[in-house]
Amino acid sequence: MDMDALNSVLSPRTASGAAGTQAVARAAALLRAIAGSARREMGLVELARALDLERPTAHRILRRLVDEGLVRQNPATRGYLLGALVYELGLVAQPPLALYGVSSDALAEVAEGSGDTAFAIVGSGLDGVCLARREGSYPVKVLTLEVGRRRPMGSGAGSVAMLAAMPPDSAVQILDANAARLRAAGEPDVERLKDAVRQARESGYAVNAPGEAPDIMSIGVAVQNAYGTPILGLSICALRFRIEQRLGPLTRLLHASKAAIEARLQAAGP
Repeated sequence: MDMDALNSVLSPRTASGAAGTQAVARAAALLRAIAGSARREMGLVELARALDLERPTAHRILRRLVDEGLVRQNPATRGYLLGALVYELGLVAQPPLALYGVSSDALAEVAEGSGDTAFAIVGSGLDGVCLARREGSYPVKVLTLEVGRRRPMGSGAGSVAMLAAMPPDSAVQILDANAARLRAAGEPDVERLKDAVRQARESGYAVNAPGEAPDIMSIGVAVQNAYGTPILGLSICALRFRIEQRLGPLTRLLHASKAAIEARLQAAGP
C-alpha cells in the first residue's frame, strides 16, 4: 500500500449474489470471526450463530477450510482455529507499510507523552484491526489489544472516533450490522454507542469505558486522508483516573499526532 492508495477514497465492500462468490464471502467471514475471537478459537455452533448461517452450511465450509489448511480443529475442544496456511500466506502478503510507517513515530510519541499504552487501529470491513501498539512508561500497563486483534467497529475509542469521522448514515449502518457482536463483546447498547459517536463527532474525540472493565478508559481520534476518509484510529488506553484527570492534555497530544500524520499524507499528494 503506497501513499496514493492511502489517499484514495475507499469503497465499501459489496456482496454478490452469485453462488461461488457467496461461498468465498462466507469463508472469509468465518476466518475473520475466528481471528476476532478473544480465544482465537470458536466452536461450530458459536460460528454459525455469529454469522447467521445454517449449521450444516458452516460445517461444510469449515471442513473445506480445514482441508485447505486455512483452518484447523482442536481435537480436545472441537473448536476451530486459524490454520498454518494463513500464517504462511501472511509471510508474503504486502503489509500496509505506508500506513504503518506514517503512524509509527506518531504512535511512539503518544505513548511517550502520555506514559500509557497507545494503539493504532485500521478499519477492515465491519472490523477494527490493531495495526500497532506502543507502551508508555507508567508501571501499570493496560494491554487490551495485541497487534493483529480484530474487534467489531464500535468497540474501543479508536474505532468510535473513526465512525464519528464517517458520514452519519454509514456509521449507523455499521453499528446496526455489528449489534449482536458488540453485545457479545460486552459493549454498551448500540443506541448508546450511536450517542457516543454523535458526541465524538461534536467534540472531535471519542471516549470509551468498557462495561466489563470499569477501571479502564480509552480516548481516541480519527486520522483522515486527503479526501476526508478516516483511515486510522489513534487511541490511548489507561486506568480510568489517568484519562479523566488529564483529558485536556491527552486530547491535545492525540490531535497533534493526528495532524502530523495527516500532514505527511497531504504532502504526498492525492
